[in-house]
Amino acid sequence: MKKLVALVVVCSFVTISWACTSFIISGQATPSGKPMMFKHRDTGELNNRIAYFQGEKYAFIGLVNSPVLDGEVWAGMNEAGFCIMNTASYNFREDSLRCKMDREGELMYHALGHCATLHDFEEWLKDYPQPWGVEANFGIIDAQGGAAYYEMNNHRWIKYDVNNEANGYRVVTNFSFAGREAESQGLERYLTAQAIMQQNFSRDKEMTAVEAIDLFSRTYRHELLGVNYAADNAPQYAVDQDFIPRRSTSAVVCFVGQPFHHTTPHSTTLPNTPPHTVMWTALGYPACAVAIPLIMNEKALPTYMMARNKNAKTGISLHSEMCDIALQIKNQWAFPLHLSNGKRYVATQTILSGIDGKPSLLSCTKNVETKIQNDFLPLYQQWEDGALTNQVFFKWYEQMSKQWFKHYNIVFAPYL
Repeated sequence: MKKLVALVVVCSFVTISWACTSFIISGQATPSGKPMMFKHRDTGELNNRIAYFQGEKYAFIGLVNSPVLDGEVWAGMNEAGFCIMNTASYNFREDSLRCKMDREGELMYHALGHCATLHDFEEWLKDYPQPWGVEANFGIIDAQGGAAYYEMNNHRWIKYDVNNEANGYRVVTNFSFAGREAESQGLERYLTAQAIMQQNFSRDKEMTAVEAIDLFSRTYRHELLGVNYAADNAPQYAVDQDFIPRRSTSAVVCFVGQPFHHTTPHSTTLPNTPPHTVMWTALGYPACAVAIPLIMNEKALPTYMMARNKNAKTGISLHSEMCDIALQIKNQWAFPLHLSNGKRYVATQTILSGIDGKPSLLSCTKNVETKIQNDFLPLYQQWEDGALTNQVFFKWYEQMSKQWFKHYNIVFAPYL
């Protein structure tokens, strides 16, 4: 740890453009047997949405950059229960080829259309054209108990099986463990995420997706500096550097997978019923957005999470309505300073404790997400147990997801 902290100090003056934070919890380490995979996304394209695609073998849904119509996904799941995400790495490239890089979104798009398991993914990579154009850490869980990270560059990959982790989980930010140590980035957030996990993870207590998003994406904690802002000590503003949430945060995705089991680990046959994997997704800055549980059903997907208009020729924005509202709140209230270096300061008091008689932004997210969980989780459990048919559950889900958006607008009205 001392060596890691020393390296953080050396690298702390390097600006990271895409500063994602992630973790995977093995299904062997949870009471339900379900793995969890979490991605906090930072990127230059803050307008994100959800899209549905029909792949060559499997249909899938994914988090996409709003202006892009097709061919890229930055986190997603398919109808076989295969889920994938990534964090950028900055220390694992081993060549100087002049090839197109930053193709992680393309790789994930094609993997979702072809793969059902970790084994499928590994076999599929053998035929995926090189150089891959990536330098990244890919996280994957599947519906058969698989849970792993793959550190990848243009020509090779190294696998870390999370089911073999002694503590039951693995935290990853923006460096590859097999990469060049002196070029590691994202170490400050790695220290913070590790500390949060060590303090909150228990094999005896299930962590919900909303709890994970609160703990990691809505925390203003800096482990290296010993800072941890909460409602009772929130300054009016704080420097927006090396917290997990930051101005460049565009979305958070948390997958809750299928219970761990050891049977048919290499099967690629779709089950008779769709996997009950859930992709909890918050579009926009996490303090201003709420996590919606997404299921693998095209007709039931909430329209406010998807493109307003799918015809790019019309010139109408392909933005998600939910993301647009969250960005409006973020720009006006979470980052209200626009002159000089104002964009480097986050309004922590507004977020954590409220201001001018308004409730805190985090109390608003809690209000809405409490309703969502109370509505969704009991009926989801009945669906998972077989007490509700797909038809009944999907119909209910479509109706209730509309109510969640209405409730979001009501609760956040003081900021709209």
